[in-house]
Amino acid sequence: MKTFAGILLLFHTAILFLWIMDSGYLFSMLGIVVWFIAVAVGFIVQKRINEQFLLKKLLLSSSYFMVFLSLITIWVFFVTSSMP
Repeated sequence: MKTFAGILLLFHTAILFLWIMDSGYLFSMLGIVVWFIAVAVGFIVQKRINEQFLLKKLLLSSSYFMVFLSLITIWVFFVTSSMP
């Protein structure tokens, strides 16, 4: 579980870089589905980790940050689509 959590943290970092670059891969339908699956899996894996306190906290904060990024993305979409 510890290795899977580390890979998931790297995946969250890759999503962050794609978000910063405003990548078309991340904002396609497949990218958004993978993004939300990664967030859900992050919360599930965080619940199942028992022994690694630091890894658990890192994964929890990373998952919450991914939720924050998705909310910011939705907000930006609605703000820019309402502009004349």
